[in-house]
Amino acid sequence: MRLLRSDQPGVLARISSILGDHTISIASVIQKETDDAANVAELVIMTHTARHRRMADALASIGALPITRKINTVIRVGR
Repeated sequence: MRLLRSDQPGVLARISSILGDHTISIASVIQKETDDAANVAELVIMTHTARHRRMADALASIGALPITRKINTVIRVGR
């Protein structure tokens, strides 16, 4: 998943906590350069295999956070 989020302390912890609550394990995380003027950072998260329903529920919860500006892309990677 690729999303824009507020650039402030604790944001990654909140997002990873939601994924954990939905039993979704993180494989990797990349944070792109921030836009200092807009106080926004781009986050790219690759997860391990997860059930579609759990991912959809997690994305809904992440999207509802006030720190989430936009979920840009979600790509399902199959085996």
